[in-house]
Amino acid sequence: VYGDADPALTYTSSPVVGGALANGQLISFTGALSRAAGENVGTYLISQNTVANSNYTITYAPVNLTITPLSVTVTAAAKTKVYGDADPALTYTSSPVVGSALANGQLISFTGALSRAIGENVETYAIGQNSINNTNYTITYVGANLTITQRSITVTANTGQTKVYGAADPVTFTYSISSGTLAGGDAFSGVLNRTPGEPAGTYPILQNSLTIKKGLIDVYSNYNFTFVSNLFTITKVPVSSLITITPATQQYSDLVTYTATINGGAALVAGGPQAASSVTFKVGTQTIATNVTLLPNGLNLKATYTGALLEPTPFGTSPTGQMTPGGKTITAVINTPDVNYNINNLQPTTTLTITQEDATTDYTGDQIVATASTTASTATVTLKANISDINVTNPSGDANPGDIRNAKVKFIISTLAGGVVKNSGWLAVDSLVNSADVRTGTVRYLFNADILSATDEEYTVRILVGKDGTDMNGYYVAAEQSTVVTVYKPVGDFITGGGYIIPTTSAGTYAPDPGKKTNFGFNVKYGSNGSNLKGNMNVIFRRTEAGVERTYQIKANALQSLAVDARNPKRQTGQFITKSNLTDITNPLLPVSKGGNLYLYVNMIDNGEPGINDSISFTLVPGGSDPAILSNIMYSSNWISSKTQQMKLSGGNLVVHSGFSVGIAPTIIVSRNIPPVETPIVEEMVLKAYPNPSTAYFVLNVKSRSTEDVQLKVTDMRGRPMYSIKVPANQSYKFGDQFASGPYFLEVTQGQKKQILKLIKLK
Repeated sequence: VYGDADPALTYTSSPVVGGALANGQLISFTGALSRAAGENVGTYLISQNTVANSNYTITYAPVNLTITPLSVTVTAAAKTKVYGDADPALTYTSSPVVGSALANGQLISFTGALSRAIGENVETYAIGQNSINNTNYTITYVGANLTITQRSITVTANTGQTKVYGAADPVTFTYSISSGTLAGGDAFSGVLNRTPGEPAGTYPILQNSLTIKKGLIDVYSNYNFTFVSNLFTITKVPVSSLITITPATQQYSDLVTYTATINGGAALVAGGPQAASSVTFKVGTQTIATNVTLLPNGLNLKATYTGALLEPTPFGTSPTGQMTPGGKTITAVINTPDVNYNINNLQPTTTLTITQEDATTDYTGDQIVATASTTASTATVTLKANISDINVTNPSGDANPGDIRNAKVKFIISTLAGGVVKNSGWLAVDSLVNSADVRTGTVRYLFNADILSATDEEYTVRILVGKDGTDMNGYYVAAEQSTVVTVYKPVGDFITGGGYIIPTTSAGTYAPDPGKKTNFGFNVKYGSNGSNLKGNMNVIFRRTEAGVERTYQIKANALQSLAVDARNPKRQTGQFITKSNLTDITNPLLPVSKGGNLYLYVNMIDNGEPGINDSISFTLVPGGSDPAILSNIMYSSNWISSKTQQMKLSGGNLVVHSGFSVGIAPTIIVSRNIPPVETPIVEEMVLKAYPNPSTAYFVLNVKSRSTEDVQLKVTDMRGRPMYSIKVPANQSYKFGDQFASGPYFLEVTQGQKKQILKLIKLK
């Protein structure tokens, strides 16, 4: 075997070496065989050139020494490399070990080297030995593999990538290799993308479309690819909001237009959201309108609402007081703001000035009140006025009424000489005339008058609504109205009359049929001692119920009060109140009571004989109920303009008489002297003008110890002269027929004495 020591070269002979010959000699030789030189695998001739014996003729039969291959095992070493790196050296081991010495002194050696299968992707490649060679060996090859492992590379999406909602995404999402390198010739292909979605917020940046190619060949699988995501941010669209109000100054209950605008708030993406859905408008803390839709207006959004400046219903519902005249904060509360928009103000504000609404005043209280007896000096005067929203009298000029219960009213009572007796302070409307109509209400104030030793006293009553100089109160304002109320002692008062009226505009739960008669008869007077009322009152009216005409009777049973004013012989008035019963007398034999403890209010005017111009009114209510409130009324003979008004008799006559008017001459012409009234002369000048107010003329009675002439001078409220005359002292003077309706000042001068009276002329 190659590498072993040569074996001994032996030979045989014939005759056989050592055999005995005939002569007894033994066959023998000297020397030895030898072989041809050489140590490689092959055959080497064995020669006998050194084998000799002179005794022999030697015939040599040659043979060969054969060197056979040495059995060697070559084992390749397994190798690895990272994709893209150079191949490592391919190594192997052998048995016997390469380089070791053999028995014959040869060293184990090879020519050539290992090689591997061709390829450069991540996988295993067989290491071959087809180029390893040595003819002296029989090689047994134990193979191995070269393993190519993935190349590690880390790609990180760049931070700070952003856009505003509604804008296009960036053309490419940028990134950087934060760890590792690409193999030579390799390059990234494709782009990063992001998690789908468009609302403002953050979205992970993705790499699912990113790959690695070598030319056109995808080599992505040769990499251990790590992607580090970052966030792509969609920021909110900056938009601005504001609110406007038109007009900036408006009366209570009238219309204003609220407009909320979000500039740039329209939808930026087809089918996408807008900056907000709706707006709630507020005045102060009061919500005026909710969920008013914001509609696109070009690039902007607008919500518009027009409404009256009214407080919540029912009356008094919280929040109250937000429509009080003055400066108000108007707020637009933006509802459901979208996450994609950054609205600079979710509650923009502006200001509105609310001014007082216009109202009208109608005095409906006592005009003349008698004391309880001829000797009593005190009387309770019910001052009362109906206050109406301007819409009642001017619906076409102001179509937006408010709630009159927000009005405040003040009564200022003074004597005709000018001294203030009582100031009621601001009063609230205490009831509605008609519970279904909030436009007209009633204010009452009880004035306790004391006329002391006088037989009568005239009081000027100023009715102020919402304003007294610089003092403002309530939601309404009206032109100041004045009236005159007379309190007197009832010397010789009585009323009597009878006849019928034909109501057409009645009201109440027992309102008579329009056009059917209401008959009446009465006789009321004070007793002989002047302290008790005596008499009767009987009213009969008709109404149809369930197809049957029924007849009702109102009958007085407890007379309460009587007040008359006969100072103007052409227009004598009476006011009468009595407790009453209401009875259904359709069947006189079976009367049916419809209620007791009812109050009947009667007002009348005696316009002289024969009675065709006399007028009367009847109002029946449950005891203690207000006759000015429609819901209280059981029977009103003539309900017009939120109150019971008198109507002319269709037949009959009324007579009103009072000792209050005794001694006044009825028919003296303008500026003529009236015969003096026989009264005691007093030290100072004492004036009395009546009737005041007057629908015709005024009578002035001057009482004085002096005999100097008296100068009369009348001016209007602006100081313009209207009438002037000088007359003898201690006379009664009649004047004023020619005056227009309105207030006047009468200045009376006698020597050094001067007094001023206020006169009121009525239509």
